[in-house]
Amino acid sequence: MNFYGLLLGVIAFLTIGISHPVVAKTEYYWGKKTWWIFFIAGLLFSVVSLFMESVLGSVILGTIGFSSFWSTHEIFKQHNRVLRGQAKRNPNRVYEISGIFLSVIAFNQLNYSGIIVGASTFVIIAVSRYICIKAEYYFTKKFWIGFLIIGLVSLAGSLITKNLLISIILGINGFTFLWGIGEIIEQEERVKKGWFPKKP
Repeated sequence: MNFYGLLLGVIAFLTIGISHPVVAKTEYYWGKKTWWIFFIAGLLFSVVSLFMESVLGSVILGTIGFSSFWSTHEIFKQHNRVLRGQAKRNPNRVYEISGIFLSVIAFNQLNYSGIIVGASTFVIIAVSRYICIKAEYYFTKKFWIGFLIIGLVSLAGSLITKNLLISIILGINGFTFLWGIGEIIEQEERVKKGWFPKKP
């Protein structure tokens, strides 16, 4: 069996899990102006991943890199959550709305494995988040079973797929959707608090 997808899925799962509280704490103490730290970290991890000879090492660094890019975006969203009263406000800081545009430069004859998987992780997180919101709206939190099925099928696929990159992407997708089980349950609570629209 191919355990690389499962391994990278676990790493992506841990990276996402660690990134969320780091972003929340960073925004609380230093504000959204620290976005550039996550951005530079993303660039460094992504660039180093291009020069890694090991595909596994490249993929791990690429995943961390794009998680950092995602955190660059998330710190602005966290700022807006604070403004809406959805997250704790630091009484010693002044808040204002802002945004950021990101871009990534690629070069020829480099190891793109990490970048490909990192970008896939970025897309998977964004899509699964959108699905979570829409699924709760139309089907309520009972749709958690759908996330469970997608997650388990993806993990099973990652174990039997011989292609390394596909195996890794499936593993990341699997753990992301398993993470989504908790998210769709939390989404219902957010709707009850009025943070998201409730289906009439």
